[in-house]
Amino acid sequence: MTKPKDSTAGRHQRPRTSAWVIAGASLLLNTACYSYLPARVALPVADTDVRLELTAEGSAAVQGAVGPRIRLIEGRVRATDATGNIVVDVEQLTSWDGLVVPYTGRDPVRIARSSIARADIRTLNRKNSWVAAGVIGGVFVIAVVTALLKARSKASGDAGRIGGAPPDIKAP
Repeated sequence: MTKPKDSTAGRHQRPRTSAWVIAGASLLLNTACYSYLPARVALPVADTDVRLELTAEGSAAVQGAVGPRIRLIEGRVRATDATGNIVVDVEQLTSWDGLVVPYTGRDPVRIARSSIARADIRTLNRKNSWVAAGVIGGVFVIAVVTALLKARSKASGDAGRIGGAPPDIKAP
């Protein structure tokens, strides 16, 4: 006994494939284009995306604002002052165990310079950006060519031959 063919089986395949391709391209661009590099200045300036690694004492000092056992704070520097304090709009936290912890607060966090073991600045990585753009462009070209070839073979009526059969030539 054979099952009847489900006519809706292939309908959802293309949107899922498209969604995966778009998600992969977004992930590739996001990870390839930006990286964290050590800060070249003592204090990051305002409106800079940073990742701050805290000392053990620094983690204890800010636990009231961000929670216990936080090792890394990622966010945007709102301000710095002459004493070395940094005010950060926190976006993401990482615990000493390596777990990403959601930041549930709304207020910016003030961190003393003595609490920071290392400061990294988020920067554009041009080489990796060009590689990512090339990969995405290549995938796009392959997808377009494949779609055109499929459309052409369906239009000819002969699924096994691209463009259909050659025209009949009649001798006079």
